[in-house]
Amino acid sequence: MLETAELAGIRDGRNRPEDLASIVIPHYRTPDLARLCLRAIRRFTNHPYEVIVVDNHSDDGSVEALRQVRWIRLLARGPETEPEGVHAHASAMDLGTREARGRWLVSLHTDTIVRREGWLGALVGRLKASPNAAALGAGKLDTDPGWYRAVKRLWDTHRIKSLLRRLAGLPPDPRLKPRPWYPRSYCAVYRLDLVRRLGLSWQPAPGHPTGDLLYRGLVDAGYEAVRLPPEELHAWVEHVAHATALLGRGGLRHWRGNVKVRRTLARITGSDLARRLLADDSLDR
Repeated sequence: MLETAELAGIRDGRNRPEDLASIVIPHYRTPDLARLCLRAIRRFTNHPYEVIVVDNHSDDGSVEALRQVRWIRLLARGPETEPEGVHAHASAMDLGTREARGRWLVSLHTDTIVRREGWLGALVGRLKASPNAAALGAGKLDTDPGWYRAVKRLWDTHRIKSLLRRLAGLPPDPRLKPRPWYPRSYCAVYRLDLVRRLGLSWQPAPGHPTGDLLYRGLVDAGYEAVRLPPEELHAWVEHVAHATALLGRGGLRHWRGNVKVRRTLARITGSDLARRLLADDSLDR
């Protein structure tokens, strides 16, 4: 764990380690989840880092709660924040990227909880060891049991529709093609100088989720990515997919998705690790 004085020096620019990682976390109305996320970072991170939390004009007291966490840099946005969730998240990442002081840019969500000490050093080390790689990350972090993932794959509606079109002699539907891989922003690492030099943005576009075009820009410039198997990344972090949408924006469109997220969230927040972190107020200082 970094000492408070060292973190303060990083925040005000007095001490900027050569290997500093800037962790950017967009936030919208999830103060309890953010507290757990931030305390896990504070508890399990030894690699030099700074944390930039960009609040997207929360109106529920979140900003006041975040100001109690003394070691983060909080950027509180006003009512001009884009109203649509995806674009607000992307513009928050763009703002945090502009403000970052480190060599490495780390994207993180408030529903991503660090699980083990050494996580950041391990991820940065993997990226540093690949000279032509400009990004590191994984695809969707699916923690469902193996048998359940197999059933989902068997009954995947896109695959079934594609098969029916082939049997009917119809041309392929481009909407049914598998989405190309890109580092999912719940936990990914980038070479910040390249992102800035190439003028890349986190903004989405039709067919390109948040962060996809940024990654494509790096690839088009001749760089590669370190592709981690999701289970390898899961050894370091836990991601409660869509928890921010459930808590911050009132839920998902499908009731089954809401049930699944609530179940996963209850499991993680009720774990021994979460209880220990939430009981330790010193992690806010």
